[in-house]
Amino acid sequence: MSARRKAMNTEAPTKESDDLLASRGLTIRSKLLLFTTGIGFLILAALAITAFFLSAIALRKARLDGFQSLRTSLSQAINALFAEQRRDVTAQAELQTVRYAVTELSSGYEHLLEDLDAAGFKVDSSFLSEVRQSLREVYEHGPMQDLRKFGEPVGDFDEFSDLSPAAAILQYVYILKNPASPGFKFQKNSVLDISKNENLAPDFRNAFSKTMFARAMDRYHGLFETVIRRNSYFDLMLIDDLGNVVYTYEKSWDFGTNVFKGWRERSKLKEVFMGAWYGVTPSGDHTSGDEVVITDLKRYPGEYGSPMLFLSCPINNRLGGRLGVVVHKIASSTFTDLVTFQGRWAAVGLGETGEAYIVGPDMRLRTESRFVREMPAKMKSISFEPDGSPGPLTTVLGGPLHNKAVENIYSDKVLSNDGEVTFFDDIGRESLGVYEQLGTPGLDWGLVITISTDEAFAPAVHLTRLIAFGGFVILIVAILAALTFGHLLSRPIVQLVNTAEKIGSGDLSARAPISSKDEIGFLAERFNYMIDQVEERNRHVHKILETVNEGLFLMGPDFIIQPGYSKITEAIFQRKIDGISFLDLLRPAPQSGLQPIVADEVLVATQHYLELLLNTRIKEKLIQQTNPLGEIEYKEIRLKGAQPSRFLEFRFNRVVEGGKTTQIMVTVLDSTSRIALTRQITENEKAAQSQIEMLFGIMHLDPPILAEFLNHARSEISAMLDLLEAEQFGSHAGESGTERSERYLRLLQKISRSIHLIKGNAAMLRLSYFEDLANRLEEKIATVRGGAPLSGEQFLPITTGLASLLDQIGMTHDLITRLLSMQKVFGKGAREGSLTDFAPLVELAEDIAQRNGKRVRVDVQMKDGLARLPNPLREPIQMMITQLVRNAVLHGIESPSERLTERKHPVGEVQIYAYRLNESERKIILAVRDDGRGINYQLLRRRAVQLGYASVNSIEAWTQQQLNNLLFETGFTTMDRPTTDGGRGVGLDAVRDLIAKMGGALNVSSKQGQFCEFRLEIPVA
Repeated sequence: MSARRKAMNTEAPTKESDDLLASRGLTIRSKLLLFTTGIGFLILAALAITAFFLSAIALRKARLDGFQSLRTSLSQAINALFAEQRRDVTAQAELQTVRYAVTELSSGYEHLLEDLDAAGFKVDSSFLSEVRQSLREVYEHGPMQDLRKFGEPVGDFDEFSDLSPAAAILQYVYILKNPASPGFKFQKNSVLDISKNENLAPDFRNAFSKTMFARAMDRYHGLFETVIRRNSYFDLMLIDDLGNVVYTYEKSWDFGTNVFKGWRERSKLKEVFMGAWYGVTPSGDHTSGDEVVITDLKRYPGEYGSPMLFLSCPINNRLGGRLGVVVHKIASSTFTDLVTFQGRWAAVGLGETGEAYIVGPDMRLRTESRFVREMPAKMKSISFEPDGSPGPLTTVLGGPLHNKAVENIYSDKVLSNDGEVTFFDDIGRESLGVYEQLGTPGLDWGLVITISTDEAFAPAVHLTRLIAFGGFVILIVAILAALTFGHLLSRPIVQLVNTAEKIGSGDLSARAPISSKDEIGFLAERFNYMIDQVEERNRHVHKILETVNEGLFLMGPDFIIQPGYSKITEAIFQRKIDGISFLDLLRPAPQSGLQPIVADEVLVATQHYLELLLNTRIKEKLIQQTNPLGEIEYKEIRLKGAQPSRFLEFRFNRVVEGGKTTQIMVTVLDSTSRIALTRQITENEKAAQSQIEMLFGIMHLDPPILAEFLNHARSEISAMLDLLEAEQFGSHAGESGTERSERYLRLLQKISRSIHLIKGNAAMLRLSYFEDLANRLEEKIATVRGGAPLSGEQFLPITTGLASLLDQIGMTHDLITRLLSMQKVFGKGAREGSLTDFAPLVELAEDIAQRNGKRVRVDVQMKDGLARLPNPLREPIQMMITQLVRNAVLHGIESPSERLTERKHPVGEVQIYAYRLNESERKIILAVRDDGRGINYQLLRRRAVQLGYASVNSIEAWTQQQLNNLLFETGFTTMDRPTTDGGRGVGLDAVRDLIAKMGGALNVSSKQGQFCEFRLEIPVA
């Protein structure tokens, strides 16, 4: 009761002072502050608004001037492209070579069946039925299926294709049975290729290669290929006087067909043929392009519904008679590359939100939008790859656009079809742009260049912010001046009020300054005397709290910690704790160097426990048995070094007054030493158990073999540690953060290759203990490689892991040294347990296959005395063959179910063979061959694009050798995620480096679905 009365006596003056100040209204300092702030904000707002509008007007004019210049340049470039195409197609129509080609190919087309008969192959109804059935299956799962997805009426195969016998045979030879990949059917078209095509029956291919059409195709295809590649055409077609498509470079589904039959009758191909055939009356040479017929960009069934534009020109003989028509196909990507600047938006002033695009009179895009992903679903349509598989969504010929710029181009309500406009684009952004109707002959296209107003007026916003910031600084200075002036006016009263507030918050050392002898000075003097009396009584309590060695503090029924706790309490928690909730001591706090590790369930249980402790009806001894805070772990956060743990124990006791629990006394004990000793004993037991497991793991090997492995591993790890130490001093004064990150990445690649080789050797020798240690180190390296940019601190766990692995190898090496000494005493020769250096590879392949759900049989064939390799070659060859065997089982051999589906034996076969090439060249040939799935080059292309080695457009031009080289690139892998056996892209690159150091050669041969072979040629000194 006395404590409560004292609290009431100290709170009464503070409350009366607050009431007195509140009754007088705003102070002088507050009024001056409000007036200064209000005037400053008004001036600041006026300046910012004026600056924004003036700069926005200037920016709009500058942006539109730049867009108009860009619009003129693009318009000229587009019209120049069409003019060049017109000149090219006209010039080609006048070439004597083209006249000869259309004549010979047309004649060969007409007499194809007769030529086959004369060459010894009779084209009967059964053969034609077989050809049509093969084509039917491809059509149904290719162009017909894709066109149905577009909503096009297709019908059945005969109605859709309407192929003549000659057309069916040509598509059968040049498209269906052509061994070239989809999209590359322009390859393998020569007579020699057809005569060797194993997909065709021997008698048929021999007869076909002798036909007039095949010889004409062989004669002219190379010439047309040169023209197409030189001018970057999509396709070039020749159509004879009967409408037969006797030549296409791309060998699409229009090859060999007639433009008046099947789906061609409704396509733009018929339109350009008829326009060229019945166009201007021929009168000598034509170089102006007047006879050229052009069509708008439309979906073309012959290219799986891809948008195509056609240009055509008649082929005349010297007397002016029509021989046929030459046709150019132009894909929409040609125009997209032109107006999108091949992605260099910022270089032409379009920034992050600008774009240029072409539209047609149907309001649909003729070029791909830069923001195809953000476009509404109704604006996009599906597309297909050259093999007919689904491609990415596209906006070309998608839904019609609905914005002001496009509408003005084709509107009769505006005075001009070009100009500038501010509008909302189809993504919903407010945009600023220019538009123009292109003057391309035969096409009613429009050009739009636009950018979002947010980006266009960003400099104006930036200027406004600068002005606002400057005004804000001036405003702060004015406020500070007002505060200073107000402080001088109200200083005596404010000092007294502040002293009272400090004392009310617990600071009993505060005293009111006595600056005068008036009423305020007398009041301050009596106030100070009263505080002196209170502080004298509290000093005795402080002495007790500073002496105890345990954390002691009180908290109220609301769990708020009250002032007046023992001195050691702040040292334990490393912060002040009065005024905070007790539960906050069990939660992380940024300002504390001691962070708790407490689960949410423990926090809930603690709250329930404290609520029970407040209830005096429940016995205190019974509740204490359920204390959830008997042992709580805290992490001691330090700027550098480790983060040691501390363990605290909490005990609770009630403080009861008047039959109610008014406070809870908390005692905190530091139990860190006791718990640390217990954990050290447990860790020693685990270390002993780990050493026992390691000893049992090496007992199956001969000591010399194990010693050889340990010597190599120790040298590799020592070299890696030396390399890490050298890299600490590898930086220079001018090195940028990006250069340092790239240097660290190369260091990681070297370390990763060495660890992968150690893991491979451990797996071959069935040293699971060391294989597991190396695999865990690989996972640490993969975690570090995933972070960007790299820094030296990230190598700490790798360095620690390498040192730990080196310690384990050193301990094992000491044990093996003793075993070798014993072996010398008992007379057992080294390497008696193994008949060949390659025997462990059999068990390695079987283990990898079992872990990955596969079955494998290994056939080892060693000739010329190579079962035992020469000492200098044994270690590198074993490393390389180990990686190749691992690669064959992991990537080559299929699962038993897949092999059965492919009509293979469920058990895959891996062959390892070696022989000496000859005595004069002194070379050793080693090879690893599997009968698995082979190299999937389409998969390599997709992974190359996904991992950033090439773009979608450039990867198609890569040769097979370039794709094979990808297999040996560091970090390249076809697996989606890494496993214990692979998937990190560090196996084959190590083989490449080792064979290069030995001066040898590495060759890869494969056939998809049948085999893959890695062949090593190693010189012998």
